Amino acid sequence: MLSVLAQSDVGWFATFFNTIVKGLAVGGVYAIIALGFVIIFKATQVLNFAQGALAATGALFLSFLVFDRPNQDAPQGQTPATWWRAPFAGDGFPDYGEQWASIVLISVLAGVALALITGKSISGWAIGSFFAAFLACRWLATREGFTWLDEPIVSLIVAFAVAVGVGVARGWRPPVQIGIGAAATFVALVVIAAIDNEWIEWLGNLVIAVILGALFGMILERLAIRPMVGEPLFSMAVITLGLEIAIRQFANDSVKILNRPILAPWEGDPLDPASDGGFFAGGVFYNWSWFAILFAAAISFVAVFLFYRSKLGVAMRAVSFDQEAAMAQGINVGQVFAIAWAFGAGLAVLGGVFATQPPISQEGSVTVLTALVAFRALPAVILGGLDSVQGAAIGGLLIGLAEIFAGQYLARFTDTLGAGYQTIVPYVVMLGVLLVRPYGLFGTPEVRRV
Repeated sequence: MLSVLAQSDVGWFATFFNTIVKGLAVGGVYAIIALGFVIIFKATQVLNFAQGALAATGALFLSFLVFDRPNQDAPQGQTPATWWRAPFAGDGFPDYGEQWASIVLISVLAGVALALITGKSISGWAIGSFFAAFLACRWLATREGFTWLDEPIVSLIVAFAVAVGVGVARGWRPPVQIGIGAAATFVALVVIAAIDNEWIEWLGNLVIAVILGALFGMILERLAIRPMVGEPLFSMAVITLGLEIAIRQFANDSVKILNRPILAPWEGDPLDPASDGGFFAGGVFYNWSWFAILFAAAISFVAVFLFYRSKLGVAMRAVSFDQEAAMAQGINVGQVFAIAWAFGAGLAVLGGVFATQPPISQEGSVTVLTALVAFRALPAVILGGLDSVQGAAIGGLLIGLAEIFAGQYLARFTDTLGAGYQTIVPYVVMLGVLLVRPYGLFGTPEVRRV
C-alpha cells in the first residue's frame, strides 16, 4: 500500500516541482527586465517605457552575431549592413576580412563604452566625422581606382584615423580608456574565435550584444533624455514611450518576414522534446533554458549588488536620493544618468535574449512579440517597488510563479475564465498588493508634509 501511495504521489509532486521551476524561470526573465526598469528609475526618476524595444533590439544584435556567418556566400537573413558578418564563424582563427572588420569595430565600441562609463567625453566631431568618412570610403570603393577600399576593415581604419584627427584638431584628447578597452576586447575576441567552442562563442556573442545594447542605451540617454533634465517627469516618460514606438518599429521590420534565431547552444530539435533541449525527470520535461535563465538572473543581481557598493554605485544612490545635493558634492549627474541607462539597456538585452526561449516563447527566435516582454514584466516592477532592487527580484519571481501556477492548476476552468486568462493573473496580483501597500512590497513610501 505504501508503494502504491508513493507512486501516486510522484505524479503530483513531479508536476508541482516542475511548475515551480518553470514559474521561477518565467519570473527570472521578468526580474531581469524589472531590474533594468528599477536602475533607470532610481537614477533619473523616469519610468523607461522603451525597455521592451531595447530588449528586442538587443536580441537582434545577438542574432546578427550568431546567425549571419562569414563563410557563406550570402547572409542567411536580413542584416543591417551587407558587409557585416559575425566575428566567430565556427571555423577557428578568423580568416575572413569581414570577421576582422567586425572584431575591430566591436573592440573600438567596447573601448568607447568603457570611456563613457568611466566619465570620459567623446567628441561629437569625432563621431560625426567617423560616420561621414566611413560612408565616403564605402562609396569610393565602388568607383574605379579605389579597389583598395573594397575590404570593410580598410574603410574602418581610414574612418577611425579621420575621426581621431578631426577630434584632436577640435581640441579633443582621446581618453586612454578607449585604447585599454579596445585592446582587451580585441585580444578576447581573437582568443574566443581560436578556441572554436560553441558554448564559449555563443556566450562571447551574448556579452558583445549586451555591450552594444549598453552603448545604445547611453546614446539614447544623451540624445533624448539629457536635454530634458529639469523638465516635468511626465514629459520624459512620454519621450521614452515615443522611443519605444520608434525603436520597436525598426526591430519589427527585421523580423516580419523571417524570424531571427539566436541559436542558443542548449536548444534541441523542436520536433523532439527528448532531444538535447532538456531532460525528463519524474515523468515531466525540464528545458535547459529554464536553468540558464535562473543562472543569468542570479548573475545579474549579484553584479548589481556589487556595483551598488562601488564608488560609482554610491554616486548613483546619492543622485537617486537628491540630485542637487549630489551635484554640490561634486558628483557628475550626467555620468550617473549615462551609467544607469547603460545598465538598464544591458539588462534589457539580457532579458530580451531569454524572452526568445522557453518558457516565455517556444520560437527560439526574435519575433514581433519579443518587445512585449517588458509590459509583461511591468507588474513585477510595480509589485516589488519602483526604487527597490530586491523588490525587482522578488516581484519578478512572485509574478512568474503566479502566472505559471494559474496556467497549470486553473486550466480546467478555461471555459469559464477564457483563453489566456493566466496573462492577466500578474495584474490581478499587482492590484491586490497595491491596495494594501501602494508603494509596492519594498518601495520607499513618499512622505509629504504640508
